[in-house]
Amino acid sequence: MATENHINSIERSFKSSEAADFDTGGSPCQQAMSSDGHLALMRISVVTIVASWLPLANATFSIKRCCTLAVRGDFQKYYNESYPWQVCNFNEDINFSDNVTYPSIMRSMSWAREYCRGHQLSGLNQWLSPLCAYISPYIGLLLICPVGEVSKSKSGLPRWVNVLLDWIRNPLQEYMSILGDPASAAFGAFHEIWSDVQAIRKLSTDGDRTLSWFQRRALWIAVLMGDIKFTEKTTWTPRVLEAAHLLEYQTSDNKLDAKKPSLDIQPYEVGMETTPSATLISRPLDDAGDLDKAIGITLEARASFAGGVLIPVVLMLAVTAATFYDAYSALGDKDKALALAYCVWYSWILVVSVGGNCFATSINSGLARKAFGEVLDLNGEGSVALRDRYINSQSWEDWAEHADGTGFELKSRLMAMESNWRVWLWFGLGQFFGFCSVAFASACGTAIAWTTPTVGFGCRSFNFILYTGLAFLIAYLHVLRSWLWVSSQANWKAGQKPSVLLRIVNVVYWFLVFANSLVLVLGTLFHLVGVFRTCWCEKMTWSDSAMIELNSKTAEAIDNARKYWISTSYVAFGFEWLLCLVAIAGRRYIVLKMEQWPESREEVKKASRQVSRKPE
Repeated sequence: MATENHINSIERSFKSSEAADFDTGGSPCQQAMSSDGHLALMRISVVTIVASWLPLANATFSIKRCCTLAVRGDFQKYYNESYPWQVCNFNEDINFSDNVTYPSIMRSMSWAREYCRGHQLSGLNQWLSPLCAYISPYIGLLLICPVGEVSKSKSGLPRWVNVLLDWIRNPLQEYMSILGDPASAAFGAFHEIWSDVQAIRKLSTDGDRTLSWFQRRALWIAVLMGDIKFTEKTTWTPRVLEAAHLLEYQTSDNKLDAKKPSLDIQPYEVGMETTPSATLISRPLDDAGDLDKAIGITLEARASFAGGVLIPVVLMLAVTAATFYDAYSALGDKDKALALAYCVWYSWILVVSVGGNCFATSINSGLARKAFGEVLDLNGEGSVALRDRYINSQSWEDWAEHADGTGFELKSRLMAMESNWRVWLWFGLGQFFGFCSVAFASACGTAIAWTTPTVGFGCRSFNFILYTGLAFLIAYLHVLRSWLWVSSQANWKAGQKPSVLLRIVNVVYWFLVFANSLVLVLGTLFHLVGVFRTCWCEKMTWSDSAMIELNSKTAEAIDNARKYWISTSYVAFGFEWLLCLVAIAGRRYIVLKMEQWPESREEVKKASRQVSRKPE
């Protein structure tokens, strides 16, 4: 009894000391701690409420686990082969280098909804390998594509906000346009090459001098400045027009001009003429020399094709070969097949990148204004996006045909362009050509994804088809948008706003471009992360009886790899590389003719010295 009383007294003393330790009634510091605790509790409550609004994702799904469950449910069928986890290689790596195949494990969609809900997140190798193998090189090719300069923001927001918006829009909007409207970008690049080839050919075959000295210079400028936006204020400076008229009058009786080879462009050199009248018009001839000097500077400033395009493309070729070898060495691997499908899908970027850097020259708009600042007024305009090159080149070509500046008015030429059905027919055909380069790559990617077990229409096939369909719609919406813009500019009056139809079409166009670029970007991210790695994405259907393949390296997978995956990839890249070779051939022809400019100048100087030595 005494012992029990002693124990009770110890417990009472412990409780009293514990209560004294935790008594917070009179300490300011303890009151502050209490308020901090309330603040922490409020934060935890807010975080809990916000987190409760977020959707939950079941990422515990595993295809191999589902396969094992399916085999275990029908164990008698596979008893003589191996255990369920061995049939499905559960927690084991598959050796794709041997000839061993595994049985096909098919289950219905209703069974998958009951036992295999959720998605399987990608492992390190499943997302890092595609990112390093082909996605990063394609991003590099996209970044070397020529882009237009975005007009400055003129909203009522503070100046620093407009500057920030311009800084964000200038690169992102143009690259988004290439991804969202690939057909227009591809056609714009190849039309620029074709236009330059035709202009250079016209200059080189002008043996009977049907083009005047000034017209040849104007045609050269149209070739070199085709990526600069042409407006109604783009015009010669008055002193250059005066120099051109005097020079044409002076050289009309010059026999040296008639004896020149057919391939030269006749840069004018001050002091080369032997007629006495040359001393009377030295200032206009200096202006003509400035024009030749500006053309020469622009020719020298063109980007190096080897450093800017050829080396990245060769590296991309090596990456493609490595991707093919990786897929060939792992026949029947579904992850490798789907990665190959995405690699093929992006191959149109290679065409746009090569074609966009194969025309005569692509110079900075600031350099163009400095080079031609004394002879040509560009009104401060910048470069034009690939999608708008067709209409812009039409204006430059019309301007070059009226080189004297007296018979050209942009408004009247736009009115003629508006009613010229041939211009718009070629525009439509060109857009179809650009679309074919995109559609062929998408079709090949769809074929690979379609034949990857489960064979049929899945999320990845839907991703490719949706992108291609939107690209076709956007391509011809751009034709309508361009025609409405030409019509608006041709009938424009001072103070008049763009038509309501044009503004509506512009909004719809840019919305679809943004949506289509998201289809490509988000589709790629979903593939890398593993959002598409679900049973429903294996075959997009709501039918409960649809069958889904749960196993890997089946006989069907290996057979499809040999029949479709590798061969389709070769065909896709062969077609895209053929288009690249066409662009490179056009570039080579242009460069050969451009190099004759300094050679012909040396010939003229040599001939002029020989004439000056003759006795008068």
